[in-house]
Amino acid sequence: MNLRELELFGTLMRVGTTIETARLLGISQPGVSGQLKRLEMRLGFSLFHRAGNRLEPTREANELFAMAQPIFGTHAHVKAKLPSLRDLAEMPVAISATPALVESFIGPILIRAGYLNWKKRIILRVHSPEDDLRSGEADIGLQMAVPPRAEFQAHVVGKIPLVAVLPEQHALAALPELTCASIAPHPLVCYNKDWSPMGFTIHEAFLAQGLSYDPACVVPFCSNVCSMVRACGGIGIVDAMTAHDYGMQGLVWRPIRDMPNVSIIAFHRRNEPMRAPVQDLLTAFLAGETAV
Repeated sequence: MNLRELELFGTLMRVGTTIETARLLGISQPGVSGQLKRLEMRLGFSLFHRAGNRLEPTREANELFAMAQPIFGTHAHVKAKLPSLRDLAEMPVAISATPALVESFIGPILIRAGYLNWKKRIILRVHSPEDDLRSGEADIGLQMAVPPRAEFQAHVVGKIPLVAVLPEQHALAALPELTCASIAPHPLVCYNKDWSPMGFTIHEAFLAQGLSYDPACVVPFCSNVCSMVRACGGIGIVDAMTAHDYGMQGLVWRPIRDMPNVSIIAFHRRNEPMRAPVQDLLTAFLAGETAV
């Protein structure tokens, strides 16, 4: 007996009529009778005999029903569990991202994943993605530059160049592109290399050229760089998305020839099954990229 036949048999045992069984299973009464007849022929014995309008189970049917009770119990448990699983699947996806990615990167992906006009819901945190995933505050983390620790499964979902931001009247503004060496003698507005993934990447690029990385102004986020350079001068280094979005009046940005692109990384808790909407959104982020 397959599961469909077990469901038919178990329903007949419980309700005792083909009419009620047909109603509960959403099929016709002749369909129930036909399936029962074919099942009895294949089994080689009768399961029911008629007593007026009801079906009375045979001894064989009673023994079969007793043996199948664990299956029926599991089926009932699954049906009872489905509403809570549906509620779980409908919970908003929580994303924790660094500010630059919120401003410039997430929007098109959300549209591709079906969030246009907010047909779906999200919770967006602009905080520390690793900490938020570790505490359970987020389902997906999104950051630039350094892959997260081994407790997370990480995926490269894009790459973005780093560029220099400087005042229009700065001496280097006339050049079409800059280098780490041309930037190094000037006051630098940048990030703490010990806790900022972007700061670490820039520090390593300077170090590779034998240059000292010693920012005159240390800021937490890329958007702060533009504000500080505009206020006090110097040169800042930001991702190209931030330069495009935050390039305020009086500033220009230039490519840096020997500065590597930074990866945009989406990550989640390793070896932990994801809810269906989280997996759907992660699939939209991945866009065919490979896990690292």
